[in-house]
Amino acid sequence: MKLLRYLLALGAVGLTLASPSQAQSVDWPTRAVRIIVPAPAGGPYDRIIRPVAQHMSQMLKQPVVVDNRPSAGNIVGTQVGATAAPDGYTLTMTGMLNTIAQSMYDNVPFDIAKDFEHIGSIGEGPQWLVVRPDANINSFQDLVQQAKREPGKLNYATSGAGSSGHLVMELLQRAAGIQLTHVPYKGGAPALQDVLAGVVPATVLPISAAVTHVQSGKLKVLAVTSPQRSPLVPTVPTFAELGYKQLTVNSWVGLSAPKGTPAPVVRKLSAALQGAVNDPAILKQLDVEGLIPLVSSPEQYTQLVRSDTERWGQLVRSLHIKAN
Repeated sequence: MKLLRYLLALGAVGLTLASPSQAQSVDWPTRAVRIIVPAPAGGPYDRIIRPVAQHMSQMLKQPVVVDNRPSAGNIVGTQVGATAAPDGYTLTMTGMLNTIAQSMYDNVPFDIAKDFEHIGSIGEGPQWLVVRPDANINSFQDLVQQAKREPGKLNYATSGAGSSGHLVMELLQRAAGIQLTHVPYKGGAPALQDVLAGVVPATVLPISAAVTHVQSGKLKVLAVTSPQRSPLVPTVPTFAELGYKQLTVNSWVGLSAPKGTPAPVVRKLSAALQGAVNDPAILKQLDVEGLIPLVSSPEQYTQLVRSDTERWGQLVRSLHIKAN
C-alpha cells in the first residue's frame, strides 16, 4: 500500500510539473486579448479587423482590443507582436506586405515565416491595372504594343518602391518582355491623384481604391490579377486569360501569434477567427474593402506566408530593391 501511495503521489507531482501550459491552454482566455494592427487607425487594415475582433470577443467571452502600431513596411507593430509572450493574449494582424518587407528592408528584426504561429487568414483581394480613358490605351494588348514601340516611355504610378502594385508591374514587364518607367509616390493617395489628373497614365490599384473611379468613367480597367473575372467588371479579362498566369496575385491579411503559443490556444483562436470570417456583417465589410473571405487553417495560412515570402523575396532580390 505504501508503494502504491508513493507511485500515485509521484504521478500527481509529475502531472503538476508537466502541465502548467496545458492547464493554461484549457482555461485560456481569462483576460483581454490584444490584436496589434501595424497600420493607422481608420485605414483598410483597421476597418477590417475591428468587426473581426468584436466577433471573436463574443466567441472567446473576453474583450478583444485593437492596438494600432503604424510604421513603414508594418515592421514596428509586427516586431512587437513577434516578441510578445507566447500566451495567446497578443496577436498580430499580418499580411502580404510583411512577406514583401522581409526582403525590402535591411535587418528586419523578425522572420515573418518562422517567428509566428500563424492562426489563419481573413480575406484576399486582387489588383486592377487601370489607365485614364484619354491615354489612347483601350486594351491590355494596346498597352503592350505601345510599350514595345516605345520602350521606357510609358509611365506607371505606384504607392512606392516594393509596393504590391510595383511588384505586379515588374512581373508584367518580365512576362510580356516590355519596359515601362516606374514613378513611385509616397502613398497610394498621391499616386492615384496624379493618375486621375493625367500626370501619369497608368497604375495598379486594389478594388476599393479603383471601383468608384472606374464606375464614374475616370479610369478604365485593362486586366485584373484575380483567378477569375470580377463581377464588378465582368468584361475585363484576368491576366491568366491573357496568357500571364504568373500575374495571378491576391493581397491577403490574417492573424498570427508569437512563436511558441500553445497549440490548443492556436486552435481556439483559429476557430474564433473562422467563425468571424463567416459572419454576414464581416462578409459585408470585406466586400466594402474589395476583399473576398479567405478561410484557412493554421497550417494553410502558414504555407501561404512561407510561399509568398519566397516568391516576393526572389523578385525583390533580383531587382535589387531596397526601401532603406
